[in-house]
Amino acid sequence: MKKTSHGIWILFIAFIIIPLGGCSRAIVSDVTRFHNLPAPDGETIEVVSMNPDLQQSLEFGQYAELVGKYLGANGYRPPEGTPSRLIARIGYDIRPAEGVVDGGPRSSVGIGVGGGGRHTNVGIGMSIPLGNREVRQDYIRILSLEIIRRDTGVKLYEGRAMSRGQESLPLTIPLLVDALFQDFPGESGTSNKVKATP
Repeated sequence: MKKTSHGIWILFIAFIIIPLGGCSRAIVSDVTRFHNLPAPDGETIEVVSMNPDLQQSLEFGQYAELVGKYLGANGYRPPEGTPSRLIARIGYDIRPAEGVVDGGPRSSVGIGVGGGGRHTNVGIGMSIPLGNREVRQDYIRILSLEIIRRDTGVKLYEGRAMSRGQESLPLTIPLLVDALFQDFPGESGTSNKVKATP
């Protein structure tokens, strides 16, 4: 009987874990860009916030470092004690999406264990109350990037990545940055969906 109970527990664990293993945090973003950006030639670039009040925040510092790495991978260099030739301005925002999404019926799994002497009975039950549906609130997450010449103030690049979902902004920003820099700078005047995976 012990072998039977052990086997039932293994089946139960697999029943719970397998659906969870299929979950994905990949995010599909709408990426739009307009630019007149020449091919990078080792120009120095400084990352700043569109909102001066956030310039010294730890949150912005983390996002700026991430954007700086992507800019470096595309041929730009950080400033080295002198004013950079280019400035990259980033902005980010999160707001509730209009309407709500029906998450479908809730389900519950119950385990019953009964024993007496050397015998143990294990029961697994699953109930789906059709009349109790879960409603969730989605959010719009936005990352904006502008690149301008420091000496003239001429704007060379405008890009935006926007996605909808329930994840928080700190969890989403790395994927928005990745989406924005896929095929950077991209074709000017276009908007397309880009999938980014952790």
